[in-house]
Amino acid sequence: MPGATLSGVGKSFGAVTLFDGLDLSAGDGEFVVLVGPSGCGKSTLLRLIAGLDRPDSGEIRIGERQVDRLPPGERGVAMVFQSYALYPQMTVAQNIAFPLRMAGRPKRELDESVRRTCELLGLSELMDRRPAELSGGQRQRVAIGRAIVREPDVFLFDEPLSNLDANLRAQMRREFAELHARLRATTIYVTHDQAEAMALADRIVLMRDGRIEQQGTPEDLYCRPATLFAAEFFGQPPINRLPGRILRADTRRTEIAIGDGESIVLGPLTGGGPARDDVVVAIRPEALTARPDGGTIALAPRAVAFVEWFGGERHAQLGTGDTALVWRTAGDRLIATGESITLHVAPAKVHLFDDEGRAVPHTALPNL
Repeated sequence: MPGATLSGVGKSFGAVTLFDGLDLSAGDGEFVVLVGPSGCGKSTLLRLIAGLDRPDSGEIRIGERQVDRLPPGERGVAMVFQSYALYPQMTVAQNIAFPLRMAGRPKRELDESVRRTCELLGLSELMDRRPAELSGGQRQRVAIGRAIVREPDVFLFDEPLSNLDANLRAQMRREFAELHARLRATTIYVTHDQAEAMALADRIVLMRDGRIEQQGTPEDLYCRPATLFAAEFFGQPPINRLPGRILRADTRRTEIAIGDGESIVLGPLTGGGPARDDVVVAIRPEALTARPDGGTIALAPRAVAFVEWFGGERHAQLGTGDTALVWRTAGDRLIATGESITLHVAPAKVHLFDDEGRAVPHTALPNL
């Protein structure tokens, strides 16, 4: 099944330029998730691929075909929207069959396609019901079935789970993953939910202000963020960020001051280091531990300001102000408010960013 490629795409709305020479691709059978804050352009990109909007420049290809001047019905794509957009007077089977009927497919072929699609989505026993008789999750399955039955080259999903409650979203995430594993269809999926992106994507494309901030596997973006924006976008609780200043940087070690009187030592910086001494030290809450292991960095003791318990884990804030840390630990770890705790972190788990938010790589600390 063909993939999709956008090359040099530009799009403006009046005097406002959203995209300026944007390049994006989704490989054959790849599940690509576009994620980012509201207004970053992810849904507009989907509309450009679908043909609901037209680019001002550049080209869009589905497989080998250039489609940016073709009408939506000739592009070989199927789109599922945030709203289910089902016909209320039609049954489940009739809703799923609608695009095939409009295409003039023979009844026997149409009925067989609808039957297979309903079996795939667990809708076989609901085929005679109307949308008003279905739950939100079942309605979304019907909307997905209407896309699947067309056998498109590319599936486009625009925040399809945002109308569901938390439990249904989790269930539907699993169903999306299972469905993709069966169909192996090229899929471009838009969401604002980082959990959906991390759970579903082969590749995440993080967008910001009409451009691609970073793209890669979920592990790439979570463990190796290229910018402070990427580091802060993923993770719950959010990544800790501490103001830092480089005190010493040579080929053996890097010493960084944190706040007033605290410092940490990392390995040498690579790529020449930042232009200025000011940096942001970022540490994920789950990377912190109260147990010192060989080679870990001991942070200055901090008093526990408050603790949140979530059953399987606790989130504790230690300290206040710019140097406060949120620690994510096991739920059975008893933590008392006011208790002073020394936290430790492995050097490889410490992220550095310069004053423009770009990652500053550092190597392992050599034995001194």
